[in-house]
Amino acid sequence: MADPTADQTVPAPTDSRLAALLDGYRVPVGHFDELCAVDGSPRAQWATLASSGDLTRDHLCRAQARVDRQIHENGVTYNVYAAADGPSRPWTLDVLPFVLCAQEWDGLASGLRQRARLLNAIAADLYGPQSLVSDGVLPAALVLRHPGFLRECHGIRPPGDVFLHLVAFDLARGPDGQWRVIGTRTQSPSGAGYALENRTIVARQFPHAFRRLRVQPLTAFFQTLQDTLLAGAPADGETPHVVLLTPGPYNETYFEHVYLAKQLGFPLVEGGDLTVRHDRVFLKTVSGLRRVHAILRRTDDDYCDPLALRPDSTLGVPGLVHAWRAGTVLVANALGAGVLESPGLHAFLPAACERLLGVQLELVSLRTSWCGDETVRDDTGVVKPAFPDAAMEPVFLADVGETAHQEWAERLKADRDAFVVEEFLPLSQTPVWHDDRFASRALMLRVFLASDGRGQYRVMPGGLARIAGSDRQIVSGQRGGGSKDTWILSDSPVEAALPLEPRFIAADGGRQAADSATSSRAAEHLFWLGRYAERSENSARLLRSVLAHLTDPDELPGGLRDIAFRVCRLGGALTRETTDTDSLLVERALIKGLVDAHGRQGLAFNVAQTVRVAGAVRDRLSSDNWRLLNRLSQALPRTPEGVDLDEALELLDETIIALVAVGGLEMAHMTRNDGWRFLSIGRHLERLSFVGTTLDEAAAEATSAEPALFAWLLDLSDSLITYRSRHMHAPEWHGVLDLLLFDAHNPRSALFQIGKLGKHVQLLPGADSGELTATRADIEQLLVACHAPDSAQRELFRRSTAIDDLLVACQQTAHRLSDALTLRYFSHIYERPLPVMAI
Repeated sequence: MADPTADQTVPAPTDSRLAALLDGYRVPVGHFDELCAVDGSPRAQWATLASSGDLTRDHLCRAQARVDRQIHENGVTYNVYAAADGPSRPWTLDVLPFVLCAQEWDGLASGLRQRARLLNAIAADLYGPQSLVSDGVLPAALVLRHPGFLRECHGIRPPGDVFLHLVAFDLARGPDGQWRVIGTRTQSPSGAGYALENRTIVARQFPHAFRRLRVQPLTAFFQTLQDTLLAGAPADGETPHVVLLTPGPYNETYFEHVYLAKQLGFPLVEGGDLTVRHDRVFLKTVSGLRRVHAILRRTDDDYCDPLALRPDSTLGVPGLVHAWRAGTVLVANALGAGVLESPGLHAFLPAACERLLGVQLELVSLRTSWCGDETVRDDTGVVKPAFPDAAMEPVFLADVGETAHQEWAERLKADRDAFVVEEFLPLSQTPVWHDDRFASRALMLRVFLASDGRGQYRVMPGGLARIAGSDRQIVSGQRGGGSKDTWILSDSPVEAALPLEPRFIAADGGRQAADSATSSRAAEHLFWLGRYAERSENSARLLRSVLAHLTDPDELPGGLRDIAFRVCRLGGALTRETTDTDSLLVERALIKGLVDAHGRQGLAFNVAQTVRVAGAVRDRLSSDNWRLLNRLSQALPRTPEGVDLDEALELLDETIIALVAVGGLEMAHMTRNDGWRFLSIGRHLERLSFVGTTLDEAAAEATSAEPALFAWLLDLSDSLITYRSRHMHAPEWHGVLDLLLFDAHNPRSALFQIGKLGKHVQLLPGADSGELTATRADIEQLLVACHAPDSAQRELFRRSTAIDDLLVACQQTAHRLSDALTLRYFSHIYERPLPVMAI
């Protein structure tokens, strides 16, 4: 075989556009070139793409910059480590698509459909009669000793006998130009969401070429998956309720889980959101338990049920296997499908295909030998060369990685059944845009298939093309590789891609209530999203108001200075150790609070928490909302070093504008369901507490304070313009109280918050029970206290100590309401017998 590390110069193609870009383009000897034929001429699809006029250096540079910016703004990430403190690395997407012609794709798709049917039939046999094992078609040790074979699932027949609703195959092209299957993904295949996001972004960069080349759309594939899950769900006449089960925000592909949930219209849930009662699965919602009929899982097999499978798992649903066995819930893919991912099966698939389907296997696999077969060992137990005409590479099933050959040898001696020997395959090379020019990188293609529920599979006309990093040869997401959009061309006109539509139609033709799908976990995150977002805005306004006065010490008289610093300490912007006499020291302390994400109560901390809880309910936020939050999290510097007063004030202005925009999107675009109510309650609680705190601090010195204090309070509450439009004199305490405490039309007043809280809490399900009953009574008393019937009584109220009691009552009511909501809707320490909702 030719040396794959050597480079060969590609002759200049005849197309002038490509010729200008391929200066220095090299493809390693012994690898298939996806761009050019042997004579150096561009392949047909690339010639057509080049003739569209989009392949110019300037256009590709600008397009790659737009792609990178879109990836960043959309928050497309792949978490390198599944840990709370692990980095979330931005997804890497090359602007150049990977293009395949229709004729080549049609043959490949036919072989993939056959292979998907075969694997589904093998799963049905392994978890049923096991004739393949008993008749010697598959070695018993290869199946039964594989960690993916779950004995607890034997005998279970899923609805429609569909074990694999979604399956993926990793493909690679060898030097001969032939595609080979080198890997199978059957547990919870990842990448389909990334492929769809890649398409959305890259297609915009080449609109003329995209139409001219007749690129096949992806939407129909996802619609097939939608329809199959809904049709196969054992709903017993009810409207099917399908959820997408995720391990959580720290999973490496969590972005895709969120993305797919939004695209498919399925609620995103975690294991703790679900419970099994009487062999049925229910979603814990704020309205009670809601029946779940189907689960599209992104959690690995053995983590799905701590009772029947892995006991230390906190990601699964206790009792899920039992409910699945009872036939009351569809689980996609079927539990135990991981055994089909064994590379050792490749050597036995041709025989299994003839046995189960009665035909020969169309698409070849990477040549493989299982080390449990005595024919591949000599008398000493050492592996003999399985493929004398090719390099061989042993692979450990549990870790298909790059372990040293010495370690492989030791493991082979310890457990020979756990290994296979695979042919070494020099991967084909595809062009990428690197350093403003074309460069070659190794390519692998992951293709997805969805069951139609009737024994056939639909192939996604595209897939996730993955490319090697700077080493050019090894395709690995952990080693800096990237991805490409995959364009499958059509010989006939294609229909315009339409957005995915939800398939939730009630039996009577009506629309389901969206409120019923708000899980307790989602409601809690939305509640804290509102609180943290409001805390962030309050903190930003407080910092800006104090720092702005520090620019001119004459504008910060003693009374205002004392109150402002006390409020800063209460809000965590200043520590108790910070002295008030040194303006420069105060300035640096405030700026540190602006950027310190570990200060627990500082602005950066509150912004970080806002983004964190938003990420946990990202499937419920619009793309625009997330972009704003993502920009916000990137705007604040990580260290106070080099941040002066002017820059700090500019950062605060930008932060406040972004936070106000986030709040505006919530009001303008979010559906008024239970989730939105919890978010709004969180905001109003924080605003009520903040108004009560600031007025309470000012009340003690209000009678002798200067107008500057009252102007500062109005500015802090974004009410200064309103006050000036009503009064033609300098701010006075009575006017400030009217506007910030008693004005029902001022969205920053205490009365406004109390009114909104009373309205939202009243509309929550089950709000007339438990601690909420007493808290609602407290809210009603506050409303009465703030609604003084006439000016004379209001004047008397102002001059009495009742004002202090009212401000304290505002803060206490906010705390009590928060506790009551937590106990009623969020706490699962004591499992309450929630009523089962009618569908």
